[in-house]
Amino acid sequence: MSNMLKCPHPTCPYVFDPSQVPAGVVLSCPRCGMQFTLGPPVPPPGHPQAPRPPAPPAPERIDPEFEEVGRAAVEERDPYAPRPGRRTHKLQPFILAGVAAVLMAGTALAIFFALKRREKPAPTDSATVLNDRNISIDAPPPGWTTDDRMKVDLGSPYLLCFKRESPEAHVAFGANEPKIKGRAPNPNDMRDDLRLPLRKLFDSLDDRIEPVETKWLGEPIAPKHGFTFRAQSTDGLTWRGEAFTVAHKGIAYYWLSWCGDTEYDAVKSEFAAFRGKFKLLDTRKDWAPTASSGMDYKGDKVPYIITDAEELWKEVPADDYRGLKAAEPDLDRRLYMSRTPKGKPRDQPATATLSVYILEGDGDPLQVARKYAEDKETKRIAQASAGLDAPYTPPTFKERTAPPEGDPAPGSAPATTPYVRLGSQVPEAADAARLIVVSGLRVRSETAGDKIVVVHCWCEYTKRDLFETKFVQIAASLR
Repeated sequence: MSNMLKCPHPTCPYVFDPSQVPAGVVLSCPRCGMQFTLGPPVPPPGHPQAPRPPAPPAPERIDPEFEEVGRAAVEERDPYAPRPGRRTHKLQPFILAGVAAVLMAGTALAIFFALKRREKPAPTDSATVLNDRNISIDAPPPGWTTDDRMKVDLGSPYLLCFKRESPEAHVAFGANEPKIKGRAPNPNDMRDDLRLPLRKLFDSLDDRIEPVETKWLGEPIAPKHGFTFRAQSTDGLTWRGEAFTVAHKGIAYYWLSWCGDTEYDAVKSEFAAFRGKFKLLDTRKDWAPTASSGMDYKGDKVPYIITDAEELWKEVPADDYRGLKAAEPDLDRRLYMSRTPKGKPRDQPATATLSVYILEGDGDPLQVARKYAEDKETKRIAQASAGLDAPYTPPTFKERTAPPEGDPAPGSAPATTPYVRLGSQVPEAADAARLIVVSGLRVRSETAGDKIVVVHCWCEYTKRDLFETKFVQIAASLR
């Protein structure tokens, strides 16, 4: 066994018999595949054999006991089993995920600050200029300083906040434009953006006080878009202030100012002077609405159009409409609307109904429409009480002449057709009372001849603050 030759691979146990293989031949180990030359290579014919180099020094002798253990471990290893590779720490995936999250957060912050940079006020020698919002603000009155903390507390759309001491007082200015470029600001959105910060600042709010101004930035202040308020904060202090919002050239502007209730009379003139430092620029002098606002509904039998300026109305499903049409042959279209009271998201939504009828008849279209609506309501009450021991008396109708209740509607839709607003009352059933708004228009059709188109809107009378302005807007748009 002493003449046997072991494979040069340090972990391969295979041995060769050198007497069976000529010197200088390249061998391939059948166990591990390693190739090596047995002895010195054989020189080609005609070439003298190179002198053999001196033998290397003998390796240091390993303890026989350790050598035997190592040999046994190598021989027992499965030659086809994969060799151990470099291990990965079990926390490495989490570390890589953390690094990726940090990089993504950094990218998001970079984008955020890049977007906010465009709204950063550009200071000048005498004014702060917000070109993107088409407005400049002269230097604040003496004693007033910027209040960045209040700006953060109020959030969008408020861009600038100021404060003063002795007495304590605050001013906040905001501006925004609709997400759809070219569309005029929505009055309801303006009203919400005006009141939202007040709900953040105060526990209780009374906004029923008439505004001290009728115009701001040269624009009239619409109903519900301006008021004087009293409020109480969580620390028990009582405050008094002013709130306005107006729209100009596609941008809505917001003003809030408040101070202690007892100091208001002394500070309100300073508020007015401060408000006068806000001045419109001419960067949007050529602006005009380009995006269509509202949804048009057109007649199926005769040519008419009604416009939903706020896109709040929805058509009933086709299957439901077929059943309604069978019950009311004059019906041409049925829409409905659902709204939840402001500040009460958990309340059951209130519902309103709009019907378009095509009628025969002569006379004034509005009077025809009114009589049709009153007759329909009278019939409804009679049918509802038919099975009772004492049927209800017919409803009475009172025309409403005060300004419509509810949020102001956009003025972008046509409003050319007269309408009438009615309140119906039933003495025996207070919950049967309804708000009814109708309009009428005579139209001519080549196939159907002269017809009267009636727009008929109704809701529960107690829900009129949610729907009355919506009824007026769409009824007046009939054309």
